[in-house]
Amino acid sequence: MEMSNHRRTQKAVPSGRGPTVHARTGADADKRGAFAGMTRLLRIWQALPGQKKRRDLDPVAIGPELLPHLCLGHFLGGGTDFRYDLIGAQIARLAPRLAPGSLASDTLRIQAAEHDHILSLFLQAGTSQRPRVVEVRYKSVDGVPLRVFAALLPLGLNPDRVCAEDLLLAVWRTKVTDVITADSSTDLTGEFMQFSGIRI
Repeated sequence: MEMSNHRRTQKAVPSGRGPTVHARTGADADKRGAFAGMTRLLRIWQALPGQKKRRDLDPVAIGPELLPHLCLGHFLGGGTDFRYDLIGAQIARLAPRLAPGSLASDTLRIQAAEHDHILSLFLQAGTSQRPRVVEVRYKSVDGVPLRVFAALLPLGLNPDRVCAEDLLLAVWRTKVTDVITADSSTDLTGEFMQFSGIRI
């Protein structure tokens, strides 16, 4: 997996806007492309044995088309924070200040905020220990409006623990189609299951 060497932190999952019919058509095509990639990735995730440990992921099986879209990280503090470990090239482009070893909670410090929508999505995926597909819209720490389709795949599952051990995040950027006034997300898990035929 390609990794970012940048030293400062930025949110890794974005959102967006775009007012024309053509932009919506493009976004629909982007969604279909993202769902196709997610379908391949979900099948790989489902095939992982037992607790779906991080160590069982095979980069060769994932393949060069998917690897740039992936981020791999570890939950800390029993599911209170998230550390980015490996950052794919597409995610590095979305968040050029994000570096391996960064914490998702760093955004709270940078923005002097008490809540971060992206961190909440990560932690929800960890505590639910179930895959989820979402569309996320938000402004980067530099104020850039962004929009992505993302799959959140927990790893190291254990029903006796409050949180999974790790998270495999897959992100595809799409066009911004509205004004971003606040970070938000839409759950696309049901729509994805209809598209892929995969039960999550």
